[in-house]
Amino acid sequence: MQMIISPKWDYCMKELFRNPVIRKYFISVVLNIPVEMIRSTRLLNTYLWRRYRYQKQGILDVLVELNDDTKINIELQVKAVRNWDKRQLFYLGKMLTEEISFGRSYDVMKRCVAISILDFNLTEDKQYHKTYLLRDEEGRLFSNLLELHVIELNKVLMGQNIDEWIRFFNIKTEGELDMLRMQTNNAGGDTDKVAQLDDPEVLLAMQRKYGMINL
Repeated sequence: MQMIISPKWDYCMKELFRNPVIRKYFISVVLNIPVEMIRSTRLLNTYLWRRYRYQKQGILDVLVELNDDTKINIELQVKAVRNWDKRQLFYLGKMLTEEISFGRSYDVMKRCVAISILDFNLTEDKQYHKTYLLRDEEGRLFSNLLELHVIELNKVLMGQNIDEWIRFFNIKTEGELDMLRMQTNNAGGDTDKVAQLDDPEVLLAMQRKYGMINL
């Protein structure tokens, strides 16, 4: 069976999200936003601003800005790393404050969202798509400016909207890709726009470009 480059591979994942259709439909499912409300998704520089040379530089995988100025960092982490949670907070903090300079109003601060796709289990519970927000002990929202989504690829799927995307990131062969295309086409779901990958044929194009078969 023909092996293909895994969507989990860093360059492949970044190439995938260069496609505006893929970005649009993925963000729609993860953030539960009607796709027609996402009029544009613009790629931004992934090097986060720093004032002094001695400050730690933040380098993101994919940084997107929506038509409502929301900034979204999409990251895929294959291996569990120490202090992963602190790194996500660091990135979100940098994203939130990089527009603020001396004399500027706090009104310029825009909503910042991190979407972390993990190829390892962060927690032991069954839930594989978690959303973290700033809320008080009674569940009242304090602010929507910071939001973190965690998607764990290795847990048992339970029929959520994100499932087809998780299957997509876990494919290893052309046969699995073809099967996902067939399932999403029959279901008429949004992910058929991505599973078809007809324009461009992203995974096969990556295979030709980098001369790699399997990771």
